[in-house]
Amino acid sequence: MSNKTSDASLLSHLIVLSDPRINRKKRHALIDILIIAICGAICGAETWTDIEDFGYDKEEWFKTFLNLKHGIPSHDTFRRVFILLNPEEFSKVFYSWVCSVNKSLMKNDHICIDGKTLRRSFDDAKKTSAIHMVNAWSTGLSLSLGQLKSEGKKNEIKTIPILLDALNIKGCIISTDAMGCQKTIAQKIIDKGGDYCFGLKGNHPYLEERVQDIFKQSNRGGRRSFQIEKHVEENDKHGRIERRECKVITAKEGKSLGVNILELWPELNSIIEITSMRVNKKTGVVSEEKRYYISSCIDVGAEKLAKIIRDHWEVENKLHWRLDVCFREDECRSRSGHSAENFSLLRHFALNLLKSEPTKISIRRKQKRAGWGDEFLLQVLLNDGKAQTFNA
Repeated sequence: MSNKTSDASLLSHLIVLSDPRINRKKRHALIDILIIAICGAICGAETWTDIEDFGYDKEEWFKTFLNLKHGIPSHDTFRRVFILLNPEEFSKVFYSWVCSVNKSLMKNDHICIDGKTLRRSFDDAKKTSAIHMVNAWSTGLSLSLGQLKSEGKKNEIKTIPILLDALNIKGCIISTDAMGCQKTIAQKIIDKGGDYCFGLKGNHPYLEERVQDIFKQSNRGGRRSFQIEKHVEENDKHGRIERRECKVITAKEGKSLGVNILELWPELNSIIEITSMRVNKKTGVVSEEKRYYISSCIDVGAEKLAKIIRDHWEVENKLHWRLDVCFREDECRSRSGHSAENFSLLRHFALNLLKSEPTKISIRRKQKRAGWGDEFLLQVLLNDGKAQTFNA
C-alpha cells in the first residue's frame, strides 16, 4: 500500500501469510486479493462473485494504494485462493492483528467460547455435513478473537483446547456453555494461567447433583464448612419484571466444598447458582429457573461472577447474531476446500473493523455507508480494529 497510515498493522499482518498457489499461477498479488476481499466483506459481499463485482466498481479507488498490475481478480481467482489458503495460519494472523492493536486492553479480559454452524455449507452430493466453527469472543474489547473448525458440534470438546492454545489467556476468565464443561478444558485453562466459569447441566449428572445438594444445605441453618455471597439484580423492561439472584459458595480456609471429592476438576474453587424469576406484567404469570455453574475463580465476588455469566451471551448476541443478520452467514454456500472457513474469517475481519469504527450508528448502516462512499470505507480500514474503550 502506498498510503502509509493504512499499513501500520492490518497490512503488516496480512503480508506474512503464505501464498498457497504455485508460482506460475500467481497473476495477482496475494495481498491485493486479501484486501479487496476484506473490503468486500465490510460492504456486505456474500459471494466470490459479489467480491469481484465490488472490486470492479471500486477499481480506481483500489489502484490508489494497491498494485493491481493485472486489474481486478476474477471470482474464480478469489474462490481458488481461499479454497487453498491455510485457515489455521489465517486465523493466527487474525488473532495476532487483534492483539497487536489492543494489547493494553486485553489484561484481565473475559473470553467467551461458543460454537456456530455454517448452516448452508453442507454438500449433499459429497454427503458432507455443515461446517461447525468454534468462536472466541472478548467481552472487554467487544471484538472477535478468532475461530477454529470443529468436526461437528459434539467435537467442540476436542476443538476448544486447540483454540485455547492459539490464545493468550493468562489472567483472563474463560466461559463456556455446558458443552465445554470438561476436565481437560479446565486443565488447559489453568495451565495457561487463566480461570474458568463453566455452565453445568446433565452431561455431568453426579457433579450437578452434588452442587444442587450443597445449595439446598445452604438454605438450612447450622454450622457450615463454606461461605456464601449473594448478589441481586432487578429490572422492569419489555413488559416483565425480572429478578436475578446470583449465589456463590466457596469453601472456608482449610475446608472442602465436598464437590470435587476425587480432585478430578483442577482448581474447582467455587460453585454458583443463578435464580431467575420473571413476572409477566400483562398476564401475571410467574416463571422461575435455576442454573448452575462451576468456577476456578476465588475472591472474585458474586457481582462480578453474575456479570461474567450474563456477559457470556454476548458471543451469541454480538457475534453470531450479527454474522447472520448483517453478513448473511447462514445463507453462504461456500463449501469447497477451506473456502467456508476462510470466508467466515473474512466476515470476522469485517465485523471487527466495523465495530471499531467510532461513528455511533448500526453495523448495517456502516456497511452501506462504506459501500456507497470511499471516504467512509477508508475510515473503517484506517481505524484498523482498535477497540475504542475497554467496555466498547
